[in-house]
Amino acid sequence: MLKRLFIFNTAGFEKMVSDGGPSLVGNFRYMERLLREINETEYDLTINFTHSTASAVLTSLIKTKKLRGFSIDDEGHGLIRHPWIRYFFNVVPSRKYNPFHLCDLYIKAGGVMPKNKGLHLDVSEEAGEWVRSVLRKNGIDDEDLLIGFQLGASQDNRRWPVSSFVRLADVMTENLGARFVLIGANSEEKLGNEFERLAEMKPVNLIGKTNLNELAALLKRCNLLISNDTGPLHISTAVGTKVIGIFLATAHFRETGPYGDGHYVIEAAIPCSPCGFQVDCKEMFCKDLITVTHLFELAKAAIHGRDIEDSPIWEKVQVHYSYFSEDGLLEYRPLLKRCIKENDFWSHNYRHTWQWVLDGVNDYNIDEAYLNIVGKIKSWYSSGSLRHIFDPLKNTLAAFVRLKELSEDGLNKMNLITEEVRSATPNIEYIKERWEGVPFIDQEIEKIGHTQPPLYPMTLLFKYGKEGLEGENLSVLAEETCNLYNDLRNHASMMVLFIERLMQAQA
Repeated sequence: MLKRLFIFNTAGFEKMVSDGGPSLVGNFRYMERLLREINETEYDLTINFTHSTASAVLTSLIKTKKLRGFSIDDEGHGLIRHPWIRYFFNVVPSRKYNPFHLCDLYIKAGGVMPKNKGLHLDVSEEAGEWVRSVLRKNGIDDEDLLIGFQLGASQDNRRWPVSSFVRLADVMTENLGARFVLIGANSEEKLGNEFERLAEMKPVNLIGKTNLNELAALLKRCNLLISNDTGPLHISTAVGTKVIGIFLATAHFRETGPYGDGHYVIEAAIPCSPCGFQVDCKEMFCKDLITVTHLFELAKAAIHGRDIEDSPIWEKVQVHYSYFSEDGLLEYRPLLKRCIKENDFWSHNYRHTWQWVLDGVNDYNIDEAYLNIVGKIKSWYSSGSLRHIFDPLKNTLAAFVRLKELSEDGLNKMNLITEEVRSATPNIEYIKERWEGVPFIDQEIEKIGHTQPPLYPMTLLFKYGKEGLEGENLSVLAEETCNLYNDLRNHASMMVLFIERLMQAQA
């Protein structure tokens, strides 16, 4: 339950500070008053999930027993505290191998698994009555099949064309007798106007005409929401309405797809999907590959609760279905059997190994992991998929072996340093001699990550861990450094074991 809420305009404050001038003292007083109010309570745990420098400064000044996330030390250096939040910062540069939804990363960082999976939002009776009244005025009864369309997105390249939504509405009207409501923010009004101008059937256009409570009630009334990757998609899952998410450009369903059981996402089956955040694509043909026919077939499957049938119409797209797996985290199952892609293979592996490493579990069960991953591959992908990735696996296995050796070497050196630091009279020259090889080991580890993409998530997290070491106690620093090398060694060992087991079984 939320007990206290403080609102701090980070962007506005940063601008005021950077501008300086006579308001600088006033800004300081504002921060002082805010912190005084916040620190009336001492907190058991404070978590900062944001990346901004201002939030790091603010978080470091909060009176708390434990601190996780982005903050700063006494000398002003940035720190990322907690393994799962270091991983969270690792998602963007390693996103094609990331198996975790952002909601699950928040849960892992909090350290508490909820009993009720998914998002949950209660809708007030007052908001529900407002929706019923608006819909009745537009000739829509409680029994009518009502489909919601979210035409907008945070970026234009993430929007399926309005003309495609229009053609879909016409087909669904003719074949299913569906009625439609358009939702969205004030800034998306022009999209709604374009839809109304092009469509034969006239929707109920409520873009910019609802508050959040009314929007939630409206989505709950809908039988289905078809949406780009944007906020109402998540509100819809929270009120229990099925979603079909259209994922284009930089939008990645594994990160921000509908968080709940039984939702669909569709994406273009092309090597460049999803785009990198720095990519300026001049040919957004992924929008053309996802067609009205695809969305109509998916809508029928969602409405009637049945599977889609694999056929040539799906050749250039892929559809995934969301569910919560045995580990309590969200997973997406591909509904169209294709040959597994190399990045999907590593994503399945990382789903297991990251949880062992970041949760600090020591008893990695290779048999359990092998049966789970291979079972998914055989069930979800076309026959021969494992053979398809064997050649690149051989080179990657050698890289994992090398990473294991380097991390073991680093661990051995740091263990010697740790023992010496803890002695009554540490030999500084001995410590320096042992340390001489450590920077070279770290350089080689970083080089492997850059030359072998599947290993990059591991080496980058190791780097974040090294950068996050803090304090002046040499014994503590040495021990924490040992832990980083040990985690990297264990992680590389898990991958080596799995790949060797897989290759032996398929020989």
